[in-house]
Amino acid sequence: MTYRWSVHWSIPMGIVLLWAAPAPAKDIALTFDSPRAHPPQRIKNTDHNNAVSLSFAPKPQGAPVPVTQVLHTLDTLFHGGSNSLVARAVGSAEGTRTPDGGYTSAYYGHIDPGNHKWNLGSFSYQHGANSPGEADNKQLQRLYNQAIELRQQASAQQITLSLAEELNGIDLANQAPLAALDRGYINWLAKLYRRDNTNLQTMSATDRIIWARTHAFLDPDSGHWNAPGLGNTLNSIRWDQARRQQAVQQAIEMNSSR
Repeated sequence: MTYRWSVHWSIPMGIVLLWAAPAPAKDIALTFDSPRAHPPQRIKNTDHNNAVSLSFAPKPQGAPVPVTQVLHTLDTLFHGGSNSLVARAVGSAEGTRTPDGGYTSAYYGHIDPGNHKWNLGSFSYQHGANSPGEADNKQLQRLYNQAIELRQQASAQQITLSLAEELNGIDLANQAPLAALDRGYINWLAKLYRRDNTNLQTMSATDRIIWARTHAFLDPDSGHWNAPGLGNTLNSIRWDQARRQQAVQQAIEMNSSR
């Protein structure tokens, strides 16, 4: 995981509506403890010469899943800490977790393919942690606050977010915070939801998410692509965002009964 615009390489459950309004303060009572499914203990390997190097390949799209109308609070999405839906979905996109919540070798540490820093945990945390669990707790706190900001932006745009749209926004915040939060992802989604936009009728829910994620990497001031870690081209950025969207969707589908 890389902050700012240097990001690493990182492709339909039915529409689940979420209130776009920010969660009231009384709802923000979090615990990021993991009550079950603890990963096996390993001795931390500090020899980065033998570190895991991530490689991603496109996978076929899964079959559509039935539409379910549910309202999710942020506490629900973040409940369980490292075993939360947020951790499983983002970890699936990062390559540190399997879509069903399992742990890959990259969870225990790997070199970031974008900026070559040492990453730990589900979120590829690279800002100082002594263990993958500590890395997860730190990033969960950060992502919770960023998820509140995403909801506030959606409320200001008078749109509601499906579960998939919200989790993809959180994943994008983990990958590239500015793309998610600085006149980025929500603004581009809002363009598609405007009543006079005929693209809304012709684009699938999946395509809308990929389109908004991809265009979020356009610098809002210059209008130029600002994702050097992703190749700075439309095709390369879109491929990466489609891969991550698919990984998030697989996690949603495999954890829909939780």
